[in-house]
Amino acid sequence: MQQFSNGTLFLWPDHWQVVGQLVPNRPHRHTSASWLVGLDGPFQLQVNGQWRSTRAALVAPEVEQSLDPGSTRMWGAQLDPDSALWRSLLPLLAGADSVDLGTAPETLALGPEPDCATVASALTAAIRQVGTTPTAIDPRVEQVCAWLRSALPEKIDVGELGAAVGLSASRLSHLFRQQTGVTLRRFLLQLKMNQVLAHWEPGKSLSRLAMEAGFYDQPHFVRTARGMFDALPSDYASGGRFRICRCGLSS
Repeated sequence: MQQFSNGTLFLWPDHWQVVGQLVPNRPHRHTSASWLVGLDGPFQLQVNGQWRSTRAALVAPEVEQSLDPGSTRMWGAQLDPDSALWRSLLPLLAGADSVDLGTAPETLALGPEPDCATVASALTAAIRQVGTTPTAIDPRVEQVCAWLRSALPEKIDVGELGAAVGLSASRLSHLFRQQTGVTLRRFLLQLKMNQVLAHWEPGKSLSRLAMEAGFYDQPHFVRTARGMFDALPSDYASGGRFRICRCGLSS
């Protein structure tokens, strides 16, 4: 995730979107898939150490990336590995870590201050333009994802989870990574970081954010945030420079 100015972060249970002026960041690995569009022109994207110029791109989960947007206003989305949005785009990669997209940013009527409905509609329309029917996800993996979202445990008991869906611990771990592209542990960390974003507000301490999201402690939270997003919530949402819209989330 990047530092922001003059923009908005939109949060949903299985993904978030951002529209605004971003600043360059260092290499990091999202557990979610990255949808990146330059609204005013091309931007520079580094994937696995290789830079390229692009107007719209998709990056798979757990792939090292960094962004240099220059002066263009960006529209980005981070799509959880089990989300239908991501699973509609997954076939486009054809096994690659990243691909440029054929979407036409100039046709996206986001406006200077879009709302939840506007960005949701824009993403759905864009994915319909370039994507396919969502690839199926194993119902046992789907059940595990749903439980982790609702329970948000501090730790994962893989044996207990496997028993609940009729699988051994090793079989569940293998099937989960095969279906989502991420490990159970990393998926849980992604959910916890989503929880941090959903509950962030000015003045709230890092220790309280970490506790509310179920991290072991504040250092664990900080390491996770830096590794996944190259930023902390306070790095980009402080000073009123960036507003947060909790779309479909309770405040």
